[in-house]
Amino acid sequence: MAKVKIGFSGLSVPEQVERARLIVTKMTGNGIYTTPSPELAEVTAAANALETAFNQSRSRDKDKIIAKNLRRKEVLFLVNQLGAYVQEASDGDTEKIISSGFDVRGANTPHSDTAGAAGNVRLSDGSNHGRIRVDFDAAENAVLYSIVAGIDVNAMVEQYKGISSKTHKEFGEFSPGTNVWVSIIPLGRENPGPKTEPVHIIVR
Repeated sequence: MAKVKIGFSGLSVPEQVERARLIVTKMTGNGIYTTPSPELAEVTAAANALETAFNQSRSRDKDKIIAKNLRRKEVLFLVNQLGAYVQEASDGDTEKIISSGFDVRGANTPHSDTAGAAGNVRLSDGSNHGRIRVDFDAAENAVLYSIVAGIDVNAMVEQYKGISSKTHKEFGEFSPGTNVWVSIIPLGRENPGPKTEPVHIIVR
């Protein structure tokens, strides 16, 4: 009998939010799971609340950080409950579990050596003047992400190039007022994925 794997360990808060949303999407309208417990709307609401609390906590206000941690515990509690429901409703069938968006514990699922495409690249002001924060959606089968920034969108002459294992990074020592363009290249085990279309921000 296959066992449900929650799969939240080691994920950043934004990644946990996206994973919770993926599970809700996969279970919505899924005929195997007609009476999810907790309700999917409750999981979505908790994920949205965590995302809001996380964004507010970036101000480094102590109370907002505490609130973020509480919202995170609420999401993990609900997702664990949902995982228990999936385990029971699926009768431990591997394909049924995977159809819910959850992983299977100990499953030896092959992965492609080539990364997929990252998406939804967002830029915002960093914690200090001259710095930029980039957030983006994870690419399938990516193990790392190369972040490339330049001041000329046509030539993309690199002013910065860095590596991140997460779907966000703060970087740069740019002059205020500089128009900076940023692209993401997902890196697979053997081959990179496609480079994202560049997006830009005026540095403050």
